Amino acid sequence: MEPKQASFKNDPKFNMGRTGEKTVAEILQRRGWYIIPSYDYSGEDGDKAPKLHGAFNSYVIPDLDASKEGCRIWVEVKTKTAATYTRITKRLEHGIPYRHFRSYKEVEQITGCPVYLAVYEMETGEVLAGRLAELAKNARYSDSAVMGKMIFFPRDVFKVVARLDEKVAGS
Repeated sequence: MEPKQASFKNDPKFNMGRTGEKTVAEILQRRGWYIIPSYDYSGEDGDKAPKLHGAFNSYVIPDLDASKEGCRIWVEVKTKTAATYTRITKRLEHGIPYRHFRSYKEVEQITGCPVYLAVYEMETGEVLAGRLAELAKNARYSDSAVMGKMIFFPRDVFKVVARLDEKVAGS
């Protein structure tokens, strides 16, 4: 009998990310949005990224499908300890894998629903957000052996949409 592989759900990074997803979903719900959490559709063991499937291609979808008053959006949530200061650009930034960025752009094109990136910064307690298409205008691309292809967005182009202490108040 093979030894049982440890579940990635026990990984602190996974749990940190899930905390951010649930936090952003709660904030949206308190503001009147209805949420379909994409992570609820991530395979039998919760180990597959939910995808939008076509006849020939499939695309990873953002974490939350949100609707309110006839408006539907996608929200990808990233949970970060803090923004990273980059010496090259002399600015604070948040990044995501470039392949996910490309996938989210395709999801927006196919569905006609805008994709937003929300970043829950644990250190500041702030939730930042911006439409991916707008964030991309100020983006920086990077390809390194360690992280692979990434896209980075300046922190100051995001809008602060909530502070953790406001989450409970529902503002």
